[in-house]
Amino acid sequence: MTALPPFEGTETDLHQAASTATGGLSDFGEADSYMPGLRQLLRALDNDDSRLTAQGHDFVRNSLIGVLIARLLVEQGLKDNPHCLQRPITRPLVIMGLPRTGTTALHKLLSMDPQFQGVERWLAAFPMPRPERGSWQSNPWYQACQQGLESYFALAPEMRAAHDMRPDDVDECLEILKQNFCSNHYGSTSRVPSYDRWWLQHSEAASYRQLYRVLQLIGANHPHHTWLLKNPGHVANVDLLLKTFPDACVIQTHRSPVKALPSLCSVLRQARGVVEGDAVDAHEIGARELTNWSEALDRADRMRGQSPDQFLDIFQKDLHAAPMDVVRRIYDHFNLTLSPEAEQAMVRRIAQNPEGSHGEHRYRLEEFGLSEALIREKFGAYMQRHHLG
Repeated sequence: MTALPPFEGTETDLHQAASTATGGLSDFGEADSYMPGLRQLLRALDNDDSRLTAQGHDFVRNSLIGVLIARLLVEQGLKDNPHCLQRPITRPLVIMGLPRTGTTALHKLLSMDPQFQGVERWLAAFPMPRPERGSWQSNPWYQACQQGLESYFALAPEMRAAHDMRPDDVDECLEILKQNFCSNHYGSTSRVPSYDRWWLQHSEAASYRQLYRVLQLIGANHPHHTWLLKNPGHVANVDLLLKTFPDACVIQTHRSPVKALPSLCSVLRQARGVVEGDAVDAHEIGARELTNWSEALDRADRMRGQSPDQFLDIFQKDLHAAPMDVVRRIYDHFNLTLSPEAEQAMVRRIAQNPEGSHGEHRYRLEEFGLSEALIREKFGAYMQRHHLG
């Protein structure tokens, strides 16, 4: 087997590739905020018994260049639109929760309301003031995002049933938070345990500051629209979320971890398969997610107690059974107005059922070295607090 080129020491090459892709931009922002994480990640990709295939090596390299391109576009965009930094973000509606508990379905349903603005996938990847929607198809960065997703699903077609993505759909804050290379994203999508250990010991405060700046940039042309945000991982950083957005209106979704955790592991196995082929260790994924998410949910419940009125609990079973009842409960709780037009748009989306249009997502918890008893042991306190059986 031919040895793959090393990652460690390629920082200059990665930065140069990003600069070339943006026509010569060179300001990546404050180096101290992202270079330690990038170096740690590159080292881990080489030294952590990496299982990358040749295809996976190229995919990871291109992904890293993509993150650096995003940083370049942010800095240039803020130079071109300095006024947006003077506009505060107030009362964003934020969805968080253990992955696979309805966060995506709820996020996309609420995004039908034109009073909200979200982070579309292509703008998370290539941040800029949101152009008029009619121009998106001809925008080269939109086209790049679309082509990237098509290539990704060609490599992992089964991912559409588990977690479909479109360039014009709203997406997760994670796609922006990862710009500082201190993120759960990297350990979820590649085998980098030493990076994971580093990430867990470091604050994501700089990543949240970057998130705020990027939202100000993307929303520069729509400063009066309320932000609708979603990121399951906010449960691990409720303190940073509320420090960044002190008046945030936070929805936490819930589903029994006995059901949600193996579903998450299945999605991550598919994602890891893109870069690791058949070498993915499903049991390793199970152990990682079991520990990380049980600790994150316990931490979230502790942090929530400091500002209880800012949080609303929503259960996936209720969202499935009566989605518009859930929507009305959210609007009532946070004193939002549901217009007839927005309600009709939501009802149409529910009827179309886009989340169920790509087939069934199949998995078994035993595939990931998990058992119901083990999950109940790790998540027991959380399950009891939220009456999850």
